[in-house]
Amino acid sequence: MAALAAAPQGSDSVHARAETLLSDGELRQARALLERHLASHGSDTRALLLLGRVYLDWPVVGRWQALRLFRHAASLAPDDPAPWYWKIKVGRYLGSADGEALMKSGIFGVFARHADYRDVWAFWEEIYHSPSVLLRAAAVLARHAGHPIADLRRAQLLTEAGEYDAAETLAAALISGGRTDGGVWAIRAQAALEAGDTTGGLAFYQQALHRAATDSLQLLWRQVAPIAWPDEDSSYARTAPADREEFFRAFWARREPDLLTGPNERVAEHFERLRHARRHYHLRHPQSRFHYSPERRALMSSESGRVLEALLDFGIIAGIVPGRSRFENEIQAAGVGVDIRDVPEPDSLTRYRRYGFDGRGLIYLRYGEPQRRMVDHQAEVEAWDYAVGSSLARLVFARVSSESGGDMVFYPTSRGELHNVAVMLERDATSVAANQDVLAWAAFFRGALEGEQSVYVGVMADTSAAALWDDEWIEVGRQVGTAPHVFTLARGAYTLGVDTRHNEKRGRLRATIDVPTFWRGTLALSSLLIGVPVDDSVFGRDEVARAMPGDGRLPRDTSLALYAEIYGLSTDRSGRSLYEVEYRFEPVGGGRAVTLSFDRSTLGVAVVPERILVQPGRIPAGRFRAHLTVRDKVRRRIAQSTHVTVELR
Repeated sequence: MAALAAAPQGSDSVHARAETLLSDGELRQARALLERHLASHGSDTRALLLLGRVYLDWPVVGRWQALRLFRHAASLAPDDPAPWYWKIKVGRYLGSADGEALMKSGIFGVFARHADYRDVWAFWEEIYHSPSVLLRAAAVLARHAGHPIADLRRAQLLTEAGEYDAAETLAAALISGGRTDGGVWAIRAQAALEAGDTTGGLAFYQQALHRAATDSLQLLWRQVAPIAWPDEDSSYARTAPADREEFFRAFWARREPDLLTGPNERVAEHFERLRHARRHYHLRHPQSRFHYSPERRALMSSESGRVLEALLDFGIIAGIVPGRSRFENEIQAAGVGVDIRDVPEPDSLTRYRRYGFDGRGLIYLRYGEPQRRMVDHQAEVEAWDYAVGSSLARLVFARVSSESGGDMVFYPTSRGELHNVAVMLERDATSVAANQDVLAWAAFFRGALEGEQSVYVGVMADTSAAALWDDEWIEVGRQVGTAPHVFTLARGAYTLGVDTRHNEKRGRLRATIDVPTFWRGTLALSSLLIGVPVDDSVFGRDEVARAMPGDGRLPRDTSLALYAEIYGLSTDRSGRSLYEVEYRFEPVGGGRAVTLSFDRSTLGVAVVPERILVQPGRIPAGRFRAHLTVRDKVRRRIAQSTHVTVELR
């Protein structure tokens, strides 16, 4: 890049003084100083740029004069990107379609002269990227072939334009040339996944995650930010580069739809949605004042009449999405006439402008295709219906931007629709349907080593997978096969995932469990297991766990084996433990409880197995909450197990 034209002798002090006046807001003095200087040194390009900046900051008027000065500076220093950069600033200030055209011209001017000048790529994100614009930008950047940022950005632009083979060729060349940071692999993964190469794309994506700390352009985050949950958005902002791999692995672990398969299908699904949304729902007018001004959005509330009229033709859907938005208090305080101005925004920019998608795109990325889509082309209103839990929720979109052919944005017409918009924009969901209930249980026992606990997960399915994640969503164990699944864990809170498959049906369960500790040295009881034993004479922890059904339903006409473990029993002077056990079956819904009590005596040991065999008929048919109570007769302490719900049929 050529430098600015040499400034006349003595100009440096003028430039420095003008910079100081400009930064202090002394626009009149800066203008007078620069105009006097330029009267005798009209080709001083730096002075021209400074005067243009003065006019750019001038209240109310001055933008067109600034533009003329920047253009004149560009003609005097044809290889310098600075005049083109300031031309972008003029367009951004003007806004709307004319301003965006100026921004686009300035951006291409900068790209032609410098691949990574100042914050030009931030401005690039503020304009509409049609395929032709993307390809033009890639062609301009090709002038800087060999520049690491230029080549990486070209690969990104080619991917977004759908030129996947060209993007792959460029990314592969970068990697073979020694550029192996996370951003290169992220673009290579995106190109492969969007092109339909799931196996290769997921392998590339794993490489990108492994190198997330070196993703200096934060392309991995850019790929997923539109579907992030609010706490993920704020958490990423605080995540150090060294911790980004862990962040992204947790991000996808929360969304994994099927633990029975090796790859995480949600990753490939996201990039399929990203490709579709970019082609069909890209924000076309990101410089519209609508995205910057609450007042402008308030003016658009006048469109409610045509929106309501279209909705009457669509029919009424009043489903409410379960849960609360972080804006729920504001939503419930909204008046009767809910409209576009009530859609909550996380910051001064709309979500549309922040992520580059219209309302349909934002929802499509999070939930995929709606169950039903209704369109009124004349009124330019759409209604998308989604099944969320047991509710059928409706989201309404209308074209309300002031520019011709503006963008489709959320247009709720009731407090319920407003709630649905807010909640659904804080979540996302896979299209891999789970259409079967998961019947499962978890039980806790002391582990073999101090501080460890054994966690059993029983599932009512021939084939199942179970996984556990800690409070940072780091996976601590996964098992696939026949239940029960057994894990060794430390005390703490974990997320349990269980997936099942039977014929064409899938089951999915995600829940939080608290793993207790049995190493405190005080009297404690493990979980209680109840099952139908294979052998009435020999049954221990594993045997009863295998015989314990996931749905808690047991036959009444067979023997039942009950198993638990007692920890921390006291001993008398002879070294024996004396205690009483009481098994209690309390009918759900009321009625007389069945109680079985026994006095026990054993040599004092750290772990005392407690088991009984209940003969058929001792407990009547019905649904019961069963628990075990142990009374230590030496130190007169009591411990009780958690309840287990069983049904004898």
